[in-house]
Amino acid sequence: MRAVGISDVGKHRKNNEDAIFVPTDTDEIQNLFLIADGMGGCNAGEIASNLAIEAFLKFVKKEGHQYTEEDVLDLLVGGIVACNKRVYEVANTERNFADMGTTIVAATVQQKKAYIAYVGDSRAYLFHKKELIPLTVDHSYVMELVKAGKITEEEARIHPKRNEITRAIGMGNFVEVDTYIQEMIKGDLLLLCTDGLTGMLEDKEMEEILGKRISLEKKVQKLIDAANDRGGYDNVSLILIDVGGKG
Repeated sequence: MRAVGISDVGKHRKNNEDAIFVPTDTDEIQNLFLIADGMGGCNAGEIASNLAIEAFLKFVKKEGHQYTEEDVLDLLVGGIVACNKRVYEVANTERNFADMGTTIVAATVQQKKAYIAYVGDSRAYLFHKKELIPLTVDHSYVMELVKAGKITEEEARIHPKRNEITRAIGMGNFVEVDTYIQEMIKGDLLLLCTDGLTGMLEDKEMEEILGKRISLEKKVQKLIDAANDRGGYDNVSLILIDVGGKG
């Protein structure tokens, strides 16, 4: 299994409010991938996303040994609960960071299954046999309208409240976490990304890039470049995970 991640500031933002974790060979924690998109004024978004990643890793280092292979989702949810506690705590003790928050997507691939836990509108996709398949459902105002049949997904992309999320890390004492398990085969790719990518590119455009016969590194860079070429109005972050081989 290989993974490549990039977090890019984009073409219009001064600060990068996204944060990612892709383990290196020397990291104590392996086979864990995190992506967060922070929000809040006075650099608070940047603080929130980094706090969330740090809190998640701290939780896994401290508590991970207590979880078996059957408890993978519980471990991911526990990490997100720890994120929420930490971000909420800082938001309520530092005036400059009041109302800050972040999205988060956490994933691991074990025994030919991808385990995903998430809060907010950052996403996870499966790229399987040249098809890009959404695995997560945005916790957002426009997605609620889509699920209610009031607008289409195409209308949601240009809706004036498309960036309004209904769930985030750090917004309260309690956070509701959604989870997903996806069977994977050799040759499949798992994509985690912030809305800086999905807000600029349609799924079919991402699908076309992922289907190219180029290295994992080049796929990731082409996605970043395409989002920036389209405007790059937000920070753009993604992690692409290859389970390895042909399938």
